[in-house]
Amino acid sequence: MSTEQHVPVLVVGGGMVGLSAALLLEYHGVPYVLVEKRAAMSVLPRSRGVHTRSAEIFRQIGVGARLEQVAATALAKGKFGGAWRGSALTDARPLDLSHVAAAMAAADPSPANFLFLPQVLLEPVLADLARSRGGDLRFGVELTDFHDDGDAVHATLRAADGTETILRADYLVAADGAASTVRRALGIGGWELPPTHHLINVFAHTDLTGILGGQSFSQCEISGERVRGLVLSKNNTDEWSFHIEYDPDVETLADYPERRCVELIREMVGAPELEVEVLARSAWDTGVFVADEYRRGRVFLAGDAAHRHAPWGGYNGNTGIADAHNLAWKLAAVLSGAAGPALLDSYVAERRPRALVAAEQARLGTDFLARYGIETPDNAADVARRLDIGDVMVRYRYSSSAVAAESSAPLQVPELKGQNGTRIPHRWVDAAETVSTLDLCGPGFALLVAGTSAPWRDAAARAQRETGIELAVHALPEGDWSTSTDLPAGGALLVRPDMHVAARSDTGLTPASLTDTLRIVTGLAVKADVAVDVPMQSV
Repeated sequence: MSTEQHVPVLVVGGGMVGLSAALLLEYHGVPYVLVEKRAAMSVLPRSRGVHTRSAEIFRQIGVGARLEQVAATALAKGKFGGAWRGSALTDARPLDLSHVAAAMAAADPSPANFLFLPQVLLEPVLADLARSRGGDLRFGVELTDFHDDGDAVHATLRAADGTETILRADYLVAADGAASTVRRALGIGGWELPPTHHLINVFAHTDLTGILGGQSFSQCEISGERVRGLVLSKNNTDEWSFHIEYDPDVETLADYPERRCVELIREMVGAPELEVEVLARSAWDTGVFVADEYRRGRVFLAGDAAHRHAPWGGYNGNTGIADAHNLAWKLAAVLSGAAGPALLDSYVAERRPRALVAAEQARLGTDFLARYGIETPDNAADVARRLDIGDVMVRYRYSSSAVAAESSAPLQVPELKGQNGTRIPHRWVDAAETVSTLDLCGPGFALLVAGTSAPWRDAAARAQRETGIELAVHALPEGDWSTSTDLPAGGALLVRPDMHVAARSDTGLTPASLTDTLRIVTGLAVKADVAVDVPMQSV
C-alpha cells in the first residue's frame, strides 16, 4: 500500500512565476503543493514592474486591488520612469523620452494599469494571498528527485531538517529559475545567445535625495573611467540597485566584497564620502536561453526555467506570469475531465513563440539608447527592429489546436479586434466603468455576443450539458461590441478562460457547431454522428 501523498499539481519554485501559478491554480479550483528550497525570499529587487497585461491577469483572479495598494507604497518620493546618462550620477543628464510617453498614452485600452512593484515587494504579497486562500506553500523544502512514470510524477521532497517525504502529483510545474534543476534533470536544451554583459547587482541603502534634487529616474547609465554600469531606482530615495560591469574571465562575485562595492558605488554616484550600506549582491549576465521543450510528459516548464534574457523592457518575469496564466486553466480543464490531454500540447505551441519575441526584443535593447528608442548611427538597425511593449505583451495571436481557426496569419496584430487567438478588446460594460469585457472571462469559457443572445444561450446550455465545460453567455451592446470586434449583429466570440478568442461566429462558429467547437479546442473527441463546420481560416 502506497504511503505517498497525492496532489493534482506540484509547483516547484516560490518566486514570482511559481506563486502566480499557485494563485491561478487556486482560482481554477485545483489543489496544489508549492515547494521552494529557500527558507526566505530574496531581498534583491530584480524585476521591478508588473506590466499591464500581468495586472489584467491579477485583476481576473481577484488580487489586483491588493497589488495596487502595495504598489502605491513602493516609491517614497517622485514617480517611476526616466533615463539618465553620465560618467557619474552627479553629472548625469536626462534623456528626452517624450516619444516614450506618447507611446504609453496610446497604449491598448485596459481596465488595469502598469504597476511599479519590485519583485521583493510583489512576492511576499503573492505568498500571503496564496496562503490566505488555503494554498499549501512549503518554503525551505527542496525537490531532490522526481520520476514521471506516465501516470503521475513521483517527487522526493527534503525539508531543512533532512526529513524526506514522497509526493505523487498528476502534473509538475517547474518554475525553479534560470538554473532549473528540473529542466537539467530532464536534459532539455534550448536556443542560446552568449552574454553581451556580465554584472554584479549590488542592492544598497544610501540616501541620494540630496544629490538628485527632487528628480528621479528608472535607469541611469554610468560610463566612468574606473566603473561602468547602471543605477536602478528601488524607492527613489534611499534604496537603489547598482549594476557593476565586470569581466568573468578575471573576476568572480567573490572579488567584490562589501568594502569594494561601497567604493564603486561612491564612484558611480560621484560622492567620495557617501554613506552606503550593502544589503545584498549577486552576479548575473545578459545571456539568452529559450528551452526547446516546455513539456516533457507530465512536467511543464514556466518562467525562467523555460526562458531567460536581459531585463531590458521588463519582459521576462511578465512573460512567465503569462505562461502560468496559459497553463493553469488547461491543467484545470484536463484534471476535471472537461478537456482532453491533447489540450496540454497547446501550451508550448502558444507560449514558446512569445518567449522568442521577448528574448529578441530584450536583446535589441542592449545599447542604452536603443533601449529607449533613440536612434544613433551605431544602433539604427536594432532600433528599426524594435517592437513596442504592446506588440510584445498584448497585440499577438495564439496559433494552436486550442484555437478553432488555425492559420498561417501573422502572430502580431496591429489592433485587438477579437481576432482568433487574440486577447479580447477591453470595453467598459457599465456606466460607472467598473466592469470590463475582460472581467466577463474565466474561470470557464464565455460567449460574448453583439446584441441579442437567445440562440447562443440555448446552444450554450446544450454544450455545457454535453461537455461539462463551464460556459457563460454575455449579451453586449450591439453597436459598441460590433465596432470593437467587426462582428455583425448577433455575432459572437467564444472566449477561453485566459481571455483569448477560441472562435468567432464569422469564421465558422454557429450555435449549431458550438458544442463541437468546444470539443475541438479543448482536445475532446468530436461525436462522429454530428457534422462539424469549423473552417480553418482566420480573421
